[in-house]
Amino acid sequence: MAHTARRRGRPELPPEERLVNEAPIAMRLAPAEKERTHLYAASEGRSLGNFARRVYLKGLAQYEAELANAGRASA
Repeated sequence: MAHTARRRGRPELPPEERLVNEAPIAMRLAPAEKERTHLYAASEGRSLGNFARRVYLKGLAQYEAELANAGRASA
């Protein structure tokens, strides 16, 4: 993997930032959701997995912000 990253001109990531590929997480999508995911991924030139991960990370950040706001509201 490191060789591929260097060959493509990308910096090599430290071990704690590399993605874990040994245990992928399955995600079930409705047919319409899967089609939209295919379309968006293709329009950005990304793989389905890469696109899904980016969307997940954005959603995770939003979820964590909502948790933080809820914690402040109840305090």
